[in-house]
Amino acid sequence: MKKILFSSLLAMSLVGCAAGPQPLYNWGTYTHQTYLMYNAPEKATPNTQITKLEAEIEKTKGKGLAVPPGLYAHLGLLYLQENNSQKAIEYFQLERQVYPESTVLMDRLLQKMNANGGNAKS
Repeated sequence: MKKILFSSLLAMSLVGCAAGPQPLYNWGTYTHQTYLMYNAPEKATPNTQITKLEAEIEKTKGKGLAVPPGLYAHLGLLYLQENNSQKAIEYFQLERQVYPESTVLMDRLLQKMNANGGNAKS
């Protein structure tokens, strides 16, 4: 009886030490940067966000996690605000490649850019 009790206590203690599930995405500062962009734009200029989000992508890849959905598209829009349409196109295409469910939106943005001569605004 003591062996059974000891075995069950040992098993329960080992289960309690198990690590929780690993996250699929590394959101990092992405959500905070998006929040600042709308609520404190002076703290989140496009150039500042680009720098922080590209650093976040490198950290995410270093951890072996996936870049969260929308981050590449967000970077594309930031590059568009900085009048760098080539980088914007690269990030829109990367978002479409990594997250195929975004294809309709990314294609629409790319078509709008082509129609407006490299500028999706309007």
